[in-house]
Amino acid sequence: MGKFLEYCKIAFFNIKSNKVRALLTMLGIIIGISSVVAIVSLGTGFKKTINDELASLAGNTIEMMAYSGDVEFNDEDIEALIEKEKHIKGITPVIQVPVEANYKNMKSYSGLLKCGNEILDETSKYDLLYGRYFTKEECEYCEKVCVMDKSSARKLFGTENAVGMTIDFYYGSQGRGGTFRIIGIRDDNSSVMADLFMGSGSYDIKAECPVNSFIDAIGLSGYIDGYTDMVMLLDDAEYAEQVTAHATAILEARHDVRDQQAIIALDYNQILSIVDSSLTMVTLLIMLVAAISLFVGGIGVMNIMLVSVTERTREIGIRKALGARTSSILTQFLVESASISLLGGVIGTVLGLLGAEFVCFMISLFGDTSMTADFNPVFILAIALFSVSIGIFFGIYPARKAAKLSPIEALRHR
Repeated sequence: MGKFLEYCKIAFFNIKSNKVRALLTMLGIIIGISSVVAIVSLGTGFKKTINDELASLAGNTIEMMAYSGDVEFNDEDIEALIEKEKHIKGITPVIQVPVEANYKNMKSYSGLLKCGNEILDETSKYDLLYGRYFTKEECEYCEKVCVMDKSSARKLFGTENAVGMTIDFYYGSQGRGGTFRIIGIRDDNSSVMADLFMGSGSYDIKAECPVNSFIDAIGLSGYIDGYTDMVMLLDDAEYAEQVTAHATAILEARHDVRDQQAIIALDYNQILSIVDSSLTMVTLLIMLVAAISLFVGGIGVMNIMLVSVTERTREIGIRKALGARTSSILTQFLVESASISLLGGVIGTVLGLLGAEFVCFMISLFGDTSMTADFNPVFILAIALFSVSIGIFFGIYPARKAAKLSPIEALRHR
């Protein structure tokens, strides 16, 4: 142990004596390690963000959509699905309508009104902060009530708790609509993936109301009895694949569209798995490209160690003449090359972490979402060991060359 510490002292003395040369030697290692650390940290953080977003859409819900214009779901379809599939707890039709929203004829906002029944509440992963959700009775009697997210309430009323206040929703060029009473405020339900899949990112106001209430408000009661989108609530997410297949078969049979791809099921759990695999593959490919820098850096370490052997040939000869073993010379140069790589790895890791944090800060500052880099201590330790292994691997040839020098020839060297 004492000898090893002595070798470490010699290594860091040589690095200190040739600071600029050592820094240039480390540059390839620094660039490679910092790239890998930043990419993995950002990739893992991005994947975690996307997975969290998708998880908020996934869980125990499946969305069924009529892909053909000849197919429309109805209340009889819902009754048939609940009767024939035991794992379905409930089903809500879903109609998303772009509306104009305002309060007491003040400034108008673009709004997205999501219409369904009382099951709509259970399909959401966002909690109610104030008030309550609309009931089955309110849906049946076409009560003009709605639930809004807190950011929309703040934008309209200047406060999150807007329970009891009213809002006007108008639809279409003729401005059909009515006044709805706010009975609940939900936590913000906007997310990157929700906006991507549901197209809700461009709307200022987002609210939910009973589907019958909205149809009644625009004066189309009795004229609209079908819809092209509905969400099934399951008793357990593990039955998602089974229920998807069974429900699709039931609906295709009822509408006589077997094998026509007229009805599609959207299971976010499958999307979550596909996105997770894709992001992992992309991260690995980018890491492979960054690893080229590590290879170049390793060659730089080998090159500088060969120069060091040449410069210190006489020193090696003196040490051998005084009885130094071949293994001691070999170890000394391996420790020196490993020290250069380790120091480069430490600097690269710090720069990589700072770079990842900076990118996340810029995304949060200028983007519509926030992202946090994910730092794994085990990965950081693995990077440190990997940088040492690069130094040892690329330092073997120069170290062996130094260890095999003949004492007499080395002493003759000038």
